[in-house]
Amino acid sequence: MRKKQIKKELLHMSIFIHFVFFFYFIKLMPVFTYPAISRLLGFISFSLMGSTRERIKKNLKIAYGNTFNYLERRRINIDIFSNVIMSFCELIRVTKIEEDKILAMASIEGEEKLQSALKEGNGVIGVCSHMGNFPLLETILVKKGYPANVIVKDPTAEYLAKFCRNLSKQHKIPYISKKDIKATIKEAQQWLSSNKGLLSFYIDQHAGNGLSVMFFDRKVFAPTGAAVFARKYNCPAIGIFSYRIKNGSHKIIIEGPYPLKKTNNVTEDIKDNTTQFMQRVEHYVKLYPDQWFSWLHRRFR
Repeated sequence: MRKKQIKKELLHMSIFIHFVFFFYFIKLMPVFTYPAISRLLGFISFSLMGSTRERIKKNLKIAYGNTFNYLERRRINIDIFSNVIMSFCELIRVTKIEEDKILAMASIEGEEKLQSALKEGNGVIGVCSHMGNFPLLETILVKKGYPANVIVKDPTAEYLAKFCRNLSKQHKIPYISKKDIKATIKEAQQWLSSNKGLLSFYIDQHAGNGLSVMFFDRKVFAPTGAAVFARKYNCPAIGIFSYRIKNGSHKIIIEGPYPLKKTNNVTEDIKDNTTQFMQRVEHYVKLYPDQWFSWLHRRFR
């Protein structure tokens, strides 16, 4: 047991060291080099990370069948790796530029919908997915002055998790850790009741304790937090999605509020509303398949 713990600690330390090296290397590099660096490292990752490459390939096959030929699947696969690295580069850039330049990294469509929902005074539930540079999305909303928070999972490697927590604190980007479910729910409830702000949920990854809904014509288990909170606290639910456009900047789409079902059957209401949310995630994944990071995970089980 002790041997396993030591190996785990060494692995986490290795991940942390490599991440910190990459962080400060990119911080020193000019912005115009980011696309080339991301493309090169994306191709290297595609070549070396065989199990992840095959997982993406399998997920694409399940979702799209024979829609994409071999070359198209290969291109999407490489683009996914490259976009992940590009997102890291952009987040590192955020740590070294002024606030006005951060805000200039993205345009927002439908911002008035968020403003209108906040005026209702009950708080707002954000329905989000791991698409585009989603941490940048959260950063920009906070920098624009919105009372916004998000529930996220810390990195498994403790040293890396601590490094990320310090960065978030330093740049005043709040988040609620998903480390302990009871503590997470309590903290989220307290924050929402105190701030009446935007509380975002990322609902597009597998949740073993979630509900079975349809996604790309397959049954998947989806997290229900967004639907539960919206129903319990009578909050409007809006969709917030982002993607990278050709000129390198980002587009944030805010849509809704979604029509929510509320009857005497709580379970069915939550399932129906979660299904609606997942349909919107699917809509954007179909538009930008190379920018959805959850292909990296076992989404279909």
